[in-house]
Amino acid sequence: MLKKNHHNASIMNLKRNKFRKTLISDKTINSLKSEKGWLGKGSNIDPIIINDLKNLSPNLMIHRNTLHYTIKNLIIYNLSCRYTQNITIENCTIYTIEIKGCYNITLVNNKILNLKIVDSKGNTFIGNKLSQSQKLKHNIDKPAISPLSRQIGSPLTCCLAFTTASAFFSGTVFWFMGFIPLGLLALMNYLTYTRRKRIKDKKENIYINNTELENKNASLNEIISHYKDFDKV
Repeated sequence: MLKKNHHNASIMNLKRNKFRKTLISDKTINSLKSEKGWLGKGSNIDPIIINDLKNLSPNLMIHRNTLHYTIKNLIIYNLSCRYTQNITIENCTIYTIEIKGCYNITLVNNKILNLKIVDSKGNTFIGNKLSQSQKLKHNIDKPAISPLSRQIGSPLTCCLAFTTASAFFSGTVFWFMGFIPLGLLALMNYLTYTRRKRIKDKKENIYINNTELENKNASLNEIISHYKDFDKV
C-alpha cells in the first residue's frame, strides 16, 4: 500500500506540471539543438536525434513540424504529438503518449503505459509493449455531416451557440455582438475541417507485433525513479 501511495504521489507531482511544456517545433528546434547537443539536420536521411531530455519539462509537445525527428532511448512522462508528421519514436519508456491529427509517425519497440490515438492515419506501430493493447485499432471517426457535428454537445459549442442566439434575438441595439461568437463557431468549424482534410487520403495505420505490457509496475517504477528529483519541494 505504501508503495502504491508513493507512486500516486509521484504521478500527481508530475501532473501538477502539465501546463509547463517543452515545445519541439521547426521554430524552436535550433535553440534546443544548441542547448542539448542534438545532432541531425532534420532531413529524411539525417533526422534530428532527440536522445537527451535532461533539465527539460516532463511534458513534451511536438506541434506542426515538417522536419524529421527521431526520439530514442529515453524515459518520457508525457509526449503529445499534435497535427504533425515525420516522427520516429524507438526504444523509449513512456507514461502517456497522445497522437492527434498526425501522419507518418512511427513507434518501434517502446513500452507505453497510456496510448491515445485520435484522427490519425498513415502511422506505423511495430513491436511495442502496451498496457492497454486493445487501444490499437483503427480509430478514425466516420465522416460526419459537418466537422462540427461531433463537437455539438461540447460546453464551448453550446455556450457560443447560446450567446449567438441570445444576442441576435435580444431586441437591443447590441444585437450585432452575436457576430463575435458566431465567428468563433465558424472558425472552429474551419479548423476541424482542415485538420481532418490533411489526413483524409492517408493510408490506414499499420500495427505489427504489438503486445501486452506484462510488467506494468516495473515500467512505472522506471519512470518514477527517473523523475524522482523533479520539482522536489
